[in-house]
Amino acid sequence: MNFSKNFLEIKAALEKAGLFFIVHDDIIACMSTKLIIANWKMNPKSAKTAREIVASINKQSKNFGDVRLIVCPPFIFLDEVSNIISLSKKIFLGAQDVFVGQGVSHTGEIGIDQLKSAGVKYILVGHSERRALFDNDEIVKAKMLGSIKSGFKTILCVGEKERNEHGDHYHEVKRQIEDAIMKLPKKFVGNLIIAYEPIWAIGRPENEAIKPDQLREITIFIKRLLSDIFGAKEMEKVKILYGGSVTKNNFKEIIEKGNVDGILVGRESLKVKNFVELIEGIE
Repeated sequence: MNFSKNFLEIKAALEKAGLFFIVHDDIIACMSTKLIIANWKMNPKSAKTAREIVASINKQSKNFGDVRLIVCPPFIFLDEVSNIISLSKKIFLGAQDVFVGQGVSHTGEIGIDQLKSAGVKYILVGHSERRALFDNDEIVKAKMLGSIKSGFKTILCVGEKERNEHGDHYHEVKRQIEDAIMKLPKKFVGNLIIAYEPIWAIGRPENEAIKPDQLREITIFIKRLLSDIFGAKEMEKVKILYGGSVTKNNFKEIIEKGNVDGILVGRESLKVKNFVELIEGIE
């Protein structure tokens, strides 16, 4: 494949940060099926609304292309969503978090076996909102390793608080990834998904979201980092997603020019009409 006209700019930015590597075509090749993660956060307010949202999306899923949609509702609505999508070939159940400690005396937590029994296939770990409240690097690593070794497709969220001209965000993303996966055996790499979600871009107007060339830079960087850790062949098994102010108006440019394998969507995933348009627009 040919590199885009932006590649020299990407190279210069990485060199400036002291983090440029030789990038081969096989490292930046995209995998076909796109992943869409719908992170409902603490929404909606009722089980009735949760059922209505997912039922409407499920009804229209026959029109979806080569995509896999993962719906991550609040824990209290897992069964409500699972009952509606249980027979779907396009929509799967995800969890927003997990507890991986020993024993059962952990008031308020949800364990791996409970998520399995609810039909969960995917788990988000390390989301910036969890990191801001409770989850330090050690907790994120424990959740990531516990989930992935238990057979879940595990979405590791990483991202910097801010960007600067010195390229410090590369170092922050590198640190978060290495802290979480350095002890991951290669046999589990196929269950790893990286979601790059820069904190500064979350909840911003779409015109203030990340630019495609900025995203392509960090995607190349993450792929090279994964290749260094696991080898190029294993790296190809890992999907890289983007999250942060994704809407029906900017998703296509983000995926195509940002060179990612899918998107992590927050508030837009609760607006059924907009969200379905977004999904149907993915080729």
